[in-house]
Amino acid sequence: MAFKLKNVTIEELPDMIAAERYAFETPLQPIFRLYCPILDNDRQKTIADTAAKAQEGTQNPDPNVETIWIKAISSQDSETSEKLVGGAQWIFISEDSSSLEADVESLATRHPEGGARLFAAQSFHILRECEERNRIATSGRGPYATLGSFFTLPEYRKLGIGHLLMQWGMEKTDEKGLDVWIEAAPPAVPFYERHGFIQKEVTHLQPERPGGLSEKMAAEWDATASSLLPITAVTMYRLAGRH
Repeated sequence: MAFKLKNVTIEELPDMIAAERYAFETPLQPIFRLYCPILDNDRQKTIADTAAKAQEGTQNPDPNVETIWIKAISSQDSETSEKLVGGAQWIFISEDSSSLEADVESLATRHPEGGARLFAAQSFHILRECEERNRIATSGRGPYATLGSFFTLPEYRKLGIGHLLMQWGMEKTDEKGLDVWIEAAPPAVPFYERHGFIQKEVTHLQPERPGGLSEKMAAEWDATASSLLPITAVTMYRLAGRH
């Protein structure tokens, strides 16, 4: 079976978001639910809202951030019935214009207000601080690249699709002379290591519930922690030109 890569159009983003959800939920990756919660138990509406925000971001981009979605399709299908089998969102940051706290706040608002959002904010602060601290120490404060998403549909795994998507990104980052910094789930670490990534730090997420919360917020915090933990994230990097 052969596959090829194509750029994703803004109209195709809803299909990409739906496929991404399916891939990361089969089997479920706990860290994905932290980044992409299902709100009000309404999966379809959550996907639609996420896709709408992605489309808005494409139409009104940050001048310091270039985002490119790439999709892998089965090249045996016709143009009118091509089969989406995987995808990646590569992000190239020319200037880190947002603060750590701004990033944390933006990510945390994906969760409902109250204890769930407080848990998410603490978790994202731990993860973002780890990435930023290691990146600055190793690569400095200059431009860099990262992955917003990277997935293969379950039924098409171990067929070389991930390699195609990664090869595209490595060629692009090498052209730009950018180091790549990512946050990987433990099962994906060997894949990234085969493509030149190095483990920098392992985080076993254990945010502490603050004191002084209302009974309602404390219960929401505990429920969110119980549903998401344990979460382990591996900060990894690949230096520009490393093969």
